[in-house]
Amino acid sequence: MAAGEESRDGRNSVARGYVLATKVSSIGMQMAFPPLIGWWIDTKWGTTPWMLMVGACLGFVISLLELIKFANDSSRKR
Repeated sequence: MAAGEESRDGRNSVARGYVLATKVSSIGMQMAFPPLIGWWIDTKWGTTPWMLMVGACLGFVISLLELIKFANDSSRKR
């Protein structure tokens, strides 16, 4: 497929690439921010390392659910 050609959904390859990059970076952010917030709460409340661990578990679960949703959407489109 050439650079200017469109796929079945009407978007060209650059648009599809931007959508994929947005989804991947969103999953990365969902995995990184909860532990960072937990670490920040630990420094404020002196609860080291409990809020960091809660944030890490929460980030893992959220990103895992998002990955499952992404995989299901990808398999439906094929």
